[in-house]
Amino acid sequence: MSEEVKKTVNRDYYKVLLVGQSGKGKTYSFRNMNPETTGFINCEQKPLPFKNNFKYHCKPGSYKEVLEVIKEYATNDAITAMVVDSFSCYMEMVLSEARTTKKGFDIWNLYNETISMFNNYIKKCNKEVYITAHYEVLGIEGAMEKRVKVKGKENEGIVERDYSIVLYADSKFNDKGVPEYYYNLAQELTSAKCPPDIFGPEILKITNDIKYIDDKIKEFVK
Repeated sequence: MSEEVKKTVNRDYYKVLLVGQSGKGKTYSFRNMNPETTGFINCEQKPLPFKNNFKYHCKPGSYKEVLEVIKEYATNDAITAMVVDSFSCYMEMVLSEARTTKKGFDIWNLYNETISMFNNYIKKCNKEVYITAHYEVLGIEGAMEKRVKVKGKENEGIVERDYSIVLYADSKFNDKGVPEYYYNLAQELTSAKCPPDIFGPEILKITNDIKYIDDKIKEFVK
């Protein structure tokens, strides 16, 4: 096997969870992503908070459509990064269908199976994937901690284990009364995590710009 092929085979692709409540700038942070090479899966089915020039942009109406589009975008060589906005809405689609087609424990069996299915689709995708999500506050080892929100107990507090990077969106008002949006790479009482060498071990907060984050990740894996 040539060195060039080895490098291609060994390329690491990062799957990034962007966690935060509504109004913290998660969707807006995609504003500078390349509109020609970004696959945007708009589960929320809402207008984007910036001019939408994405060549690959869809609004799936069911969780099965979400999975099909992930498979389609994953095999499209023209797409170099994928966005799923949001995991929370995807799970709402799952629960809605489960309650319509299943009964009793079968509802939650389908719900939990599709969390695993979603994560497996994402992990197998050979490109960077950015997924937005909301959080809930759970008791973790005696402390109240922010974790990605799911219903039921089987996946409660553990969704993050399948992701290498988990960033928490936040905002504050500056001295001029203008809101500033950013992501926390590490934060007490949250599930935030990030390899320190991507941005630097001393960096705990970064700009609200996924293009910048995507560039830093691709630079790191080179």
